[in-house]
Amino acid sequence: MKQILYCVMDPKKFQEDEPIIGVGAQPIIFLNGSDLCAAVSDFDSLQTSFDVTSMITYHKAIEALFERVAIIPFRFKTLFNDEKEVIAMLEQNNDNYSKLLSRLDGMVEMGIRLVKAKPLNVDSPQIDNEFSGASNVSNPGMSYLKKRWALYSSESWIQDQKKEFAEKCSKEFDGLFTNFKSEASKLPEVQNNKNLILISLYFLVRKDLTQEFRLKFRELKCSITGKMLLSGPWPPYNFVVS
Repeated sequence: MKQILYCVMDPKKFQEDEPIIGVGAQPIIFLNGSDLCAAVSDFDSLQTSFDVTSMITYHKAIEALFERVAIIPFRFKTLFNDEKEVIAMLEQNNDNYSKLLSRLDGMVEMGIRLVKAKPLNVDSPQIDNEFSGASNVSNPGMSYLKKRWALYSSESWIQDQKKEFAEKCSKEFDGLFTNFKSEASKLPEVQNNKNLILISLYFLVRKDLTQEFRLKFRELKCSITGKMLLSGPWPPYNFVVS
């Protein structure tokens, strides 16, 4: 039977009390390998699909485990052919996973998202006069260069905004996190607004500092242009390579 993997943990620090139900209404079981254990459940692809309901159930199960012990959370749809394959994975990665669990112990992930409008002129570059005459309006080559320049200008601006916002938050939250990651992208067109970008920051924060992190966020929010949202605490998905 295929196994869907939820997380890896230290069995010495985990006490199983009430059962946790996973995807497809299957109970979660714990497989031991070397010094670690994996939380898994049976997955029958003929009876269960990877739909939204399954995804919600999957993450709720991870959060329930995270409330009890430090974990290495895995992404949705992480499947193994059988229990033996899961145990072999634990044994093969024992040292790396043990070190990672040590770093994640007592930590949570806090997320900050910033949605802001991109100036219209970012996608409307000025071309030198020698290339912008009327004779070039229908030139396919010049049209291509203009589009490429517009794309470069837009992406460059987005990356500049990400760097500026990340540096500001890193400074404002100094002492409240041990690691952070950032990403940015242009949002799909919504209600005919083509100029919205999303900047996402992920912070690895000690559990006892989450309230102070929230207070600092409220202060920072007042000085930022754009819609700024805070989420968490979450299992540290963005600080795990799986």
